[in-house]
Amino acid sequence: MKILCPVTPPVRVLAALVGGGLLMFAAGCSDGTSGAKSAPSRAAASPSAFVAPSAEAGIRGLATRMGCTPQMRGKPSDYRQAVCATPSGKYVINTFDSDKGQWDYLRYSAMYGGTYLIGTRWVLVATPQLLESARGRLGGRIQDSHSIR
Repeated sequence: MKILCPVTPPVRVLAALVGGGLLMFAAGCSDGTSGAKSAPSRAAASPSAFVAPSAEAGIRGLATRMGCTPQMRGKPSDYRQAVCATPSGKYVINTFDSDKGQWDYLRYSAMYGGTYLIGTRWVLVATPQLLESARGRLGGRIQDSHSIR
């Protein structure tokens, strides 16, 4: 007989964040040689390994990876938001100071519908087709508002 231990979604998210943090720590170590050309590590090159040092710097980093210039909107205290237009279409980029802030944003936004590309303390909002394309550059997971509760 198999015994299942229920794990709540926040515990899974926390475990993923801790694991991602350890991966980023390991990827940040170098051999100390400067100026020498070496192949980037797989972890550093992986789109899913992106973790922003701050909410606003995270928007600039995400926008650079998307190939656009962010137009900042407002100044909420716990997250940053920008609109970013590419030849393919328009994205709304949100970065968050905390996991709770991200989760609260997603739960509140879900009642308006939509599809999101969700990463570590960031959320992209656009059409499903644009998000699929963005996922190749940024990593993350695509989630429909109906599955966020």
